[in-house]
Amino acid sequence: MTRQRFVASFLIAFFSLVAVIMLHAPLSSIEDQVTALNYRIRGNQPADTNIVIVYIDNDAVKDLGWPVRRNFYALMVKALTELHVKAIGIDVVFEEPNREYPEYDELLSATIAHSKRVVLASYFRSISTRAEGMGMGQQREGSSYSAVKGASRFGVEYHQPMEILRNAAAGTGHVNLDGEVDLPLFIQATVGVVPSFSVEVLRVFNGVEMKDVSFDGSHVVAGSGSRFTAEGGVVSLNYPGSIASYKAYPFVEVLKSYDALRMDRAPSLPVQSFAGKMVLISVVAEGRSVFVNTPVGARYPSVGLHAAFLDNALHSRFLTTMESPIAYLLFILLGFCCASSILFFRSPLDKIGAFGLPVLVVGVSFLLFATNAFVLPVIPPVIVCLASAVSAFFYKHRLVGEEVNKLQTEKDGILAALRDKEAKVIQLENELLHLEAAKSADRTSELLEEIRKYKTEIHTLASKADDMEEFTVDQEELQSAAGGFEGIIFDRAGSMKPIIEFIGKIAGSDAPVLILGESGTGKELVAKAIHKRSGRAERPFIAVNCGALSENLLESELFGHEKGAFTGAIKDKLGRFELADGGTIFLDEIGEVSEGFQLKLLRVLQEGELERVGGTTTIKVNVRVLAATNKDLKEQVKAKRFREDLYYRLNVLMVSLPPLRERLEDIPLLLQHFLSREGGEIRVSRNVMDALQSYEWQGNIRELESVIRRAVLLARAEHRTMVNLKDLTEEVAASSQGTVAIEEQVLESLREKGFSRSAISDTADELGGLNRGTVAEYLRGQCLKAFVEHGFNLEQAVRHISLSSDAEVNDRVTKKLREYLSNIADVVVTTVQWPEAKSAIKPKTKNLPQRYHSYVEQIAEACHKGIWKN
Repeated sequence: MTRQRFVASFLIAFFSLVAVIMLHAPLSSIEDQVTALNYRIRGNQPADTNIVIVYIDNDAVKDLGWPVRRNFYALMVKALTELHVKAIGIDVVFEEPNREYPEYDELLSATIAHSKRVVLASYFRSISTRAEGMGMGQQREGSSYSAVKGASRFGVEYHQPMEILRNAAAGTGHVNLDGEVDLPLFIQATVGVVPSFSVEVLRVFNGVEMKDVSFDGSHVVAGSGSRFTAEGGVVSLNYPGSIASYKAYPFVEVLKSYDALRMDRAPSLPVQSFAGKMVLISVVAEGRSVFVNTPVGARYPSVGLHAAFLDNALHSRFLTTMESPIAYLLFILLGFCCASSILFFRSPLDKIGAFGLPVLVVGVSFLLFATNAFVLPVIPPVIVCLASAVSAFFYKHRLVGEEVNKLQTEKDGILAALRDKEAKVIQLENELLHLEAAKSADRTSELLEEIRKYKTEIHTLASKADDMEEFTVDQEELQSAAGGFEGIIFDRAGSMKPIIEFIGKIAGSDAPVLILGESGTGKELVAKAIHKRSGRAERPFIAVNCGALSENLLESELFGHEKGAFTGAIKDKLGRFELADGGTIFLDEIGEVSEGFQLKLLRVLQEGELERVGGTTTIKVNVRVLAATNKDLKEQVKAKRFREDLYYRLNVLMVSLPPLRERLEDIPLLLQHFLSREGGEIRVSRNVMDALQSYEWQGNIRELESVIRRAVLLARAEHRTMVNLKDLTEEVAASSQGTVAIEEQVLESLREKGFSRSAISDTADELGGLNRGTVAEYLRGQCLKAFVEHGFNLEQAVRHISLSSDAEVNDRVTKKLREYLSNIADVVVTTVQWPEAKSAIKPKTKNLPQRYHSYVEQIAEACHKGIWKN
């Protein structure tokens, strides 16, 4: 089964991944929105201050005209050169000569040539990942990128600046984009390898020759400080933020500030700070420049992309995306974990694991993005996780359904065999009654033996059927019956109720309390409850197991010791009484302490004073003492093993806890409590509940908890949600098996005694000293069961119980059965609906073995419907 679930988890994750791959296109657009959200959450980062943008906006166009004359560009290049800018990039393609002012072309060419640091823009009509029959051209002499190999993009129809400007410039670079925002660094063309505009600006800024720029298909080196990864020659930009993240200044204002600086006037812009930086000149005007849709803005000027590249290159912080094969392996692993969580873990861990992983993916993705510029996809893994979890849930549901159907089929077979054998027993019993009436003894013994044989088989089958049927209790009734007092669980109508009420009354006192009870009855829980309900609740509660320590260690533990008091006493130590000052100390197993220590303890109780071991200073303490023992201290006092004065000092108030076998009504409540700790999906069979209520529980509640934990563990090991009889310990399971046998023994013994007045007491003595009430309850249960199984026919039920044709015996059984039925009918209110009337039935099941409770309800419902009348 485990292997099957592992395989199922893998297949679920695999097919979830396949579905995500098929939905790649729509998911990619959603993933882009997630990336944009990551940018918004991260906020703007300061861009590199070496990057300056000088822009021509709508105002500049009004002042300078359109197109801006090339003499203004020449003036800007001259100004920036004199301001000692290291690299100047003009994001304008001067493809055609100026027919109106040809002298401005010559001016611009001369200015660019003099500057020796200007990069001009070019572009391709289109680029693709295939050469499409395009021949590879030769690089121009003196401008060769000979160390660039493996460019994966190819350009068609190259548009470059006119020759006079191209020859004067320090470099030319394309401004094409791959897709909407990715930047191809190198494009193969008929003229050779063309770098991007921003790569050329970076090269000039770094003072690197073209031949020294290298690219091997995945790594770019453009100077000692510029080394980065570009798979296929394409990089994904990591935007510092909006365009406002950069130092950006208007074109006209820069020229005015330069003039002011030259005339020794105060400039309006800090143009003197441009020295040693790179300046990108671009048009940012509506209808006259390119805007792109980016994660940080829907209308992002294209010059911002080149600025982002330069920023990323200078700091090596391009976006890194997980490679597809690794991503797919991660997705399938996450899906497998989610599916496995649902299939293998119990509630609520299954849901925490399955739905916590997607949340973890989202958190880790943002953390990686914000700290390392690493893009971990979010939408695909989240969908794989959720799809795997949901699929696993339905698969698990189907497995449970198959298991339920299998069990139901098996149960139906058992019940069918059970009905056949019960019908055979009824037939044999009727035959036996006829023989007794005819006073024929020839076949009587044979029939009795055959009846016993069939009844043994019936009991075996009934036990199997009960072990496959869930024990159910109306949750509303269970909750209404459940009482709670500082963690103590009890039935409000049970034997613990007066004890809990007494604890509530004495909790506020400061008087010592002696708590008596067998091991495992919850004495420490009672002590904690008293402390929590007292005025000392905010002060310490200190518990000490006196039986686990020797006299010397106990004295040191309770009273403390001074440094040097004995070997190993290297420093002063506070005792438990001092630590509990103002609060409560709980002395468990007080009956185990020696007589010498009892005397020292008596002084603390009487005077509130103590001395540390090895010390002479008297220390005052204000502590309430609660003590507990599983021994009979009165007998200990009589035997001179416990001081009488200490006994009476401790026994100011006494709480005596009953053993679990005397509070069977609490077992369903305790069971529900322990099962809820193990996970709410676990249930128990009727047989298990019978066993739990039939066992003696020498270890009390502690033993019950241990048995439940073991049973749940074994059930889960076989992937069952119902605890069966075989999951219990042999001792506990045997108590249920013995119950079935004892019922028949009780009935046989009562039949032999003719159901006489003393038959119940005699049967109790005969069967090993059973309680008289226990025998009476077994008889009541068998009578009610027979009444239901014989279709609420009183006469047939009586004959089944008595197995006698003696009218006097049948009269006695009839009287008993009528008494039981009358007891039920008295609480049935026929003037209200059955669900409302049903609530009055529960008290009639008190002390009745659990297996007979359903018969009480069936009889009451039949009475309510008028099927039988009292």
